[in-house]
Amino acid sequence: MNPQAMQEAMTLMEKARKYDELIAFPERDYELRCSFCGKGQSELDKMVTAKNVCICNECIGVCVEIIAEDENEGVSTNE
Repeated sequence: MNPQAMQEAMTLMEKARKYDELIAFPERDYELRCSFCGKGQSELDKMVTAKNVCICNECIGVCVEIIAEDENEGVSTNE
């Protein structure tokens, strides 16, 4: 994985962790689910939420890998 992409991913995860610690979510009578993989929040370590969309730490990791692959392909074709 590209070191820059890895650093960006780590920064994003750290921001999500800090955000998660700072915000107390109201009690809900239902479990939030990742909009991408469908896993419930009780099955996951972290979840980033906005209005009606949620993404889990696992899906964020997959996104980082995809972006890193695209960046690596772009570097190898430009050389």
